[in-house]
Amino acid sequence: MNLRSGAYFSTRGSGSLLWSWIEQGIPEDVLLRALCQSFPDADGRAAPALETFLAQLLEHELIREVPLQGPMPPPEPQTRPATGAPFIPPVLEVYTDMEDLLLLDPIHDVSEEEGWPAPKPPEEPVPPS
Repeated sequence: MNLRSGAYFSTRGSGSLLWSWIEQGIPEDVLLRALCQSFPDADGRAAPALETFLAQLLEHELIREVPLQGPMPPPEPQTRPATGAPFIPPVLEVYTDMEDLLLLDPIHDVSEEEGWPAPKPPEEPVPPS
């Protein structure tokens, strides 16, 4: 969930596996290598699928790029898919249907009478004097 935008997210295909690897701090080049090793049937689809998925995560501010620290080799993924599982490109699903409620401030943006989750009606603009 992005608390600044009010959007929440889900992944399909190899997205959850990639997300677990991203959480482990696996750099992009190692992600691609691990994806290709894990899914021999990817046939050149892994690189563009990974690039698109990472671009979407960046666009929605779910990840950010950080430089590698020091001369240590990057970590290898700790989780792998089931042997023989087919490659299904990662898909990021974006939901914005509740953004108004998720962005509401339950202390300041609701009336005392109605309470959460009923937002206060918009205030009438004050005409210029």
